[in-house]
Amino acid sequence: MTINGQRLNGIGVRYKGNASFNLMRGSLKRNMKIKLDWTNDDQSYKSVETLNLNAGGLDPSKLRDAFSYWLFQQAGVPAPRTTFAELTLTIPGRFEKETLGLFTIVEQVNKSFLNDRFGSKKGLLMKPEGIASVEFHGDDWRFYAPLYRPDDTPTAVQTRRVMDFAHLVNHGNEQEFRDSIASYFDVDGFLRFIAVNTLIVNLDTLLAMPQNYYLHLGRDTNKFVFFPWDLDISFAGWPLGGKPADQMNLSLIHPHSSDEHNLIDRLFAIEPIKMKYDKIIRELVDGLFSREQLMKKFDELEKTVRDARKRDTTAVKARNERGYPAPFGFQPPGIREFIDKRSNSIERQLNGTETGYIFKHGRPGGRLGHLANGNFGRGRLAMHIMIQADINEDQWVTKEELHTMLGEWFDSMDREKAGKINKASFIKSLPDAFFQNSRKPTGRIPEPYVAEGLFTLADSDKDGIVTKKDLTTSLNRLLEKKNPDENAKLNQRSMMIGIRSLIRH
Repeated sequence: MTINGQRLNGIGVRYKGNASFNLMRGSLKRNMKIKLDWTNDDQSYKSVETLNLNAGGLDPSKLRDAFSYWLFQQAGVPAPRTTFAELTLTIPGRFEKETLGLFTIVEQVNKSFLNDRFGSKKGLLMKPEGIASVEFHGDDWRFYAPLYRPDDTPTAVQTRRVMDFAHLVNHGNEQEFRDSIASYFDVDGFLRFIAVNTLIVNLDTLLAMPQNYYLHLGRDTNKFVFFPWDLDISFAGWPLGGKPADQMNLSLIHPHSSDEHNLIDRLFAIEPIKMKYDKIIRELVDGLFSREQLMKKFDELEKTVRDARKRDTTAVKARNERGYPAPFGFQPPGIREFIDKRSNSIERQLNGTETGYIFKHGRPGGRLGHLANGNFGRGRLAMHIMIQADINEDQWVTKEELHTMLGEWFDSMDREKAGKINKASFIKSLPDAFFQNSRKPTGRIPEPYVAEGLFTLADSDKDGIVTKKDLTTSLNRLLEKKNPDENAKLNQRSMMIGIRSLIRH
């Protein structure tokens, strides 16, 4: 790779992204992550080792990432820096300096980022997927790790801090929450984080989805800080967020989806905190987010990329690629249009003449999919078994591991030590099996159809009674479907498929 004349050899390149990657199939220009130090630890470009190259496939303006990150920074929220780059590609015999087009380079969130923003490389950095409101999953860190996704192996003290924070948000009584919440995280910083997401209508984050943000536990402060990631469909550009006209009218007082969001709801229920949030909104609207200031910055950014964007468009057309994929027929508003209409909506809401749009999920489970709306369906069960049974943590579950876990379930459920359990006792005591010697999450654990399904599998002779042997062998069919061999084992995907085939909804 050559950057401004500097040759870099032995780099690592991979595609990245979910929807932004999948919707651009057939296009040569895709999101990429480039590791400049892949084969040489000492290789970098101006001390930068990792480049995030965002193609802007879902952003016709190519400015949403850069503009949004800049606004977060100016509002006092830690956020990655950005710049622009034009890329060409050479593959001998196929392409010779083929113009890929205009990319936004986004700073990697790593130890260098933490040191620059927080004054220390230490602390716990997490990039949650499946967590929107610091959901509580008991006192076993294994159930948190795949959801909170820590950057490094956390210490026992750090994992306890995460679990206690989640417990306070979801189970602390009103007085406990009021008295303790500020000791757990930067409340003012979080209010600014929410305010900016609200003003730029960035719904594809914890406002409506359990993703696209970072959570950092400071070493010295022992407090959590939220900051943004993946902003290419901000400015009302999320295809699943409703009509653009509705998104541009997003509510200031209830910016999160209609699904329960304990952290935001409980904070806003505290009058001094809600007043502080309102003050932050008005401060930003009167300054950084005024129509005039936004237009001025947008004009500056557009001037910077105008010629490069024309070359980008020309290259895409020359390769007969479709460009913006318009998922579900969605067409995002232009940023200039957004600034005008969003400013009008904000003015009406602040004047009290309207309340704004509240996004409502159409799918079952809403914001958290299979982890919400009842909490514990088949998907959650499969994940739970996979984590709880995987004793050696090799990402596989053997028959021996499965039998050991189910035997422990039975022992925790058989409180009378009778060696057998009837249906009512089985269903009532399942939470004790899932969360042994632990504080338990709220909600139905598991969903009734899951509890019924598990009992039916174990009660193979239909006598209404389950023994330890019945339960330990009840899921053997998962392994038999996989492979009748004694060495058969299950990974997460086969566990999910197997549970769905055995327990019907």
